[in-house]
Amino acid sequence: MIQQSKLQTKLQARRLAKWIAIAVTIAAIAKAFVPFFLIGSTGIFVAFAAIGCALIAMTWRQTFEAADRVTDIMIMLGLFYGAIILSFLLNSFQSVPVTYILGIMIFHFMFVIFGFTAARAVGGVLWTLVVAGAVYLIVIAQHVIRFGDPMRDGFIHDVFGVGESAIYLTFHQNIGFVLGLAALAAFGSSCRTMRIFAFGALLSVLVFMFHIASRGALVALMCSLLFLAVAASWVRLRKYVLFGAPAAVIVVAIASTWFYQRALGDKDIAPNAGDAMSRTIREIQDPRPGFRIQIWQRTAQRIVVEPDRLLFGRGVGMFPVNDGFGAPDWLLRKAEGSKHYPHNLYLEILYETGIVGLLLFGIITLYPIGASLNRWKAFSSAERSAIALYVFDLVCSLFSGAFAYSYDLQFFFGLSVGIIAVKRACEMAAPIPSHLGDT
Repeated sequence: MIQQSKLQTKLQARRLAKWIAIAVTIAAIAKAFVPFFLIGSTGIFVAFAAIGCALIAMTWRQTFEAADRVTDIMIMLGLFYGAIILSFLLNSFQSVPVTYILGIMIFHFMFVIFGFTAARAVGGVLWTLVVAGAVYLIVIAQHVIRFGDPMRDGFIHDVFGVGESAIYLTFHQNIGFVLGLAALAAFGSSCRTMRIFAFGALLSVLVFMFHIASRGALVALMCSLLFLAVAASWVRLRKYVLFGAPAAVIVVAIASTWFYQRALGDKDIAPNAGDAMSRTIREIQDPRPGFRIQIWQRTAQRIVVEPDRLLFGRGVGMFPVNDGFGAPDWLLRKAEGSKHYPHNLYLEILYETGIVGLLLFGIITLYPIGASLNRWKAFSSAERSAIALYVFDLVCSLFSGAFAYSYDLQFFFGLSVGIIAVKRACEMAAPIPSHLGDT
């Protein structure tokens, strides 16, 4: 009778963990999921965030116990966000509203906790993302059947029926982001048929991303797949990986430099070509300051010409202020300044918090990748897919996204750290072999 009661309690805990994972995942992608935009993404975001908080409050003991397994990264998080607060108080307080820093602290910590708790039911996260990707594919398919190529005339058309060109013309990255998450999530399914389907559909997804010029998501998906291959090789071929990874970085750097130089002099690029390569070449050649490459160059130049600010930066939230667009505000009340950022999280952190903030941020963001490689063999296919999701979102942050509003990255970061905490708990609970117990 007692054993049956314990079994029932465990089953209830698993069901609750699954519903928590689903709720917090919906909250994490609510602002990026276009169908929600049509019916009120902010309301859905708030509702599912509230549901997630309420459900997690019911299991707070398990969350705190799991956090004890990753005290090292928790300390680093405290140091980093302490530096963020200090940077704001010393350099930004007079120019940026307090709601901005409060939004960072509240939403970042909330979504780290969301992801950390969701690690107890990774399958719920993966299936939610797969469903989101399936909805996108259905909408895109019906648009193609009714109207033809969504990239007619070199720009993306109103696939989702938004009705405002200023909005739907920017959906390249959004579509690629959701499809990329769904593709990686499908790889983590315990169903063999689903994994085979995901592998078969992967090439089509990559080609479609290239066609609609979803460049950041395309590069991120390729990097995630490369990470999975490297992680699988790390277990048995560690020496080759240690040699091959730096070599690959050098090759990519040389190839990127060569492409940039060739693109500057390319006179044959079609003015209405909408594919990823053509759009990138045109942006390299276009001197207007609103394009991503010009933003990176302008930001880097400002960092170099002010060496006295290199160590501690210019203050959190100061990039749009210095750019002449005014101060940003928090997630649910975005000001004009919130629309302007360096489009690279590491560059933004360096600009606003200096080398100190960048060093701490680099340690934090790379921690889940390094820690997961040491336990890769012990991970299930779902857990490996979840780590790849974090890599995907992290690479996306190199091409788009602002630090204050990167709550999706915080979610996948928390998910990865939660998986590592679960594995550490299993290692500590593992019985000691008899031949070691006598020594």
